[in-house]
Amino acid sequence: GRQHIVWVQEPSTKEQLDTYNMLATLVFPAAYSPSPFASLAAARPRTAAAPAMSELSLAATVVRDVSALPTMYALMSLNEYMTHRYFQHLEFNRPESLPWVKSLVERVAGVPAAEQRVPGDGHVEHHAETYDDMSLKNDERWRANKASQSLDDDYYRGTAFHWSATLIMTVQMLPSVLPTYALMGWSLPETLAILLPSMLLHAVVWNAIHPPMHGLPPVALTDGFGTGPGVAGGKAFSEWLIGTRYAHWIFENHMGHHVLGGQCNYNVCCPMTGLLRYGEIWGDMCNYNVCC
Repeated sequence: GRQHIVWVQEPSTKEQLDTYNMLATLVFPAAYSPSPFASLAAARPRTAAAPAMSELSLAATVVRDVSALPTMYALMSLNEYMTHRYFQHLEFNRPESLPWVKSLVERVAGVPAAEQRVPGDGHVEHHAETYDDMSLKNDERWRANKASQSLDDDYYRGTAFHWSATLIMTVQMLPSVLPTYALMGWSLPETLAILLPSMLLHAVVWNAIHPPMHGLPPVALTDGFGTGPGVAGGKAFSEWLIGTRYAHWIFENHMGHHVLGGQCNYNVCCPMTGLLRYGEIWGDMCNYNVCC
């Protein structure tokens, strides 16, 4: 039961150091051998959770990839709804419209809400020029009207989606697209690789459908991303698209937009926002998309 304290002189040579190490291994084997618990831990398969994590990661990636285009469609639909209703039809200029937006602009830019107005882009004049059957007025009395004359500089008379419109809509899309796709795990280059072709597709479908609805030809590349002169296969694509059931539905829907004075059915290419909010087509006077 006695305890002994042994004073050991520090080794001074390599031979003494080797001797002391051998003695220490014999006297204190636990200090120089692996712990049985360490052996058990080492034997435990540490990668057991890896398959589950891998499957979860794969599923998340599949969901992200599959939802990329529907998400872009939804954002385009929402953006077009807002642009067409509040800016092309000038509802933004009404005192009761979008008070939260006007309040934000007032805080950031210092412009009083009562003074915030957007200029027209010829869209209201386009409505004034269109008959209920979608044909355009062309009589002398109308041609002498200031509303008609304001469209004379535009060969497509307010029906085309010009390059400038594509640029504006693309910029308008950025505040909603960039954070949404960042949260989905897409990098900035990947997001732009989805956004830019989508915007061009939107423009080409609009320009292949909307002007012909009003008796005008498809848009040429000089004016917008269209299927008119200078585009190989553009005429055939436009004729095929106009003959589809999709274009027939769009035509009827857009006719309702004009018949009801631009107060409903704002879809032309990719309906969604108006459908979700009110239920689209002639009876409801509340849907504000043109292409989306």
